This record gives sequence, C-alpha cells and structure tokens, in this order.
Amino acid sequence: METRLEKLSDEQLAKRMSKYISVLESIAVRAEYYSDGDCPEKERSELIADYIKVRDSIREDARYLNYGKDKKGSALLWDKYYPSVSEASAWGLYANPEGEFDQEYFKSIADAEKRLTKYYSYDYWRIIAEE
Repeated sequence: METRLEKLSDEQLAKRMSKYISVLESIAVRAEYYSDGDCPEKERSELIADYIKVRDSIREDARYLNYGKDKKGSALLWDKYYPSVSEASAWGLYANPEGEFDQEYFKSIADAEKRLTKYYSYDYWRIIAEE
C-alpha cells in the first residue's frame, strides 16, 4: 500500500528518513562483519531482504514524489526529504543484493547514505523525529 507522504507530519517524515539511514548503517556493519568470512545463510537472507526493502522503499518514495504535481505537504517534505530520497534512488543502492560483500556493495550503501544525509545529518533527522 502506497503511503501518502504529503499527509505525513514533519516528525513522521523524519522518523521515516531516520529509519532508512539506520537500516543502511546496520546493513553496512553486518556485511562488513561477514565480508572476510563465511556468512550464515540465515544472516545472508536477512541482509538481502533488508537491502531490497530499503532500496525499494526509497525508490517508491522518490517515484511517488516525482509525480506530486501540486506540491502539497510540508516544506520539509519538498525541500529536504524529496531531494534526499530522489538522489539516493538515482545514485545509491545499485549493487546486486545477492552478490558478494565487495567494494561495489559497500559503495552503493555509502552513496545512498551520503545522499540521504546531504541536506540534514542523521542526528538532525532524529532531532526532528523526536519533537
């Protein structure tokens, strides 16, 4: 079911963004841990599922907002959230989620995280989420 992003409060938008960033950080840490050794099948499946879910959610948000012709919603949505997810969708999370934990995999996560925190840091998104 599609989320009507223009109906979300600034706090809800910030929580959504914070979740994306924290999931990317979690994926990177877990993949780094297993990059030099064997990764249990259960953990690999969870990493693949998390990667695909966050990638698809970011892309869905960007696609939804690209078609927001009337620009309803808050200034935070259009000035910070939209450009962040749009850039992350275009420039990040391009690695094969079922591939190796290699340089391309980590770069695709870092590129997405860089775009999501380009306008506001993770800490600032968390501050907005808690107001």
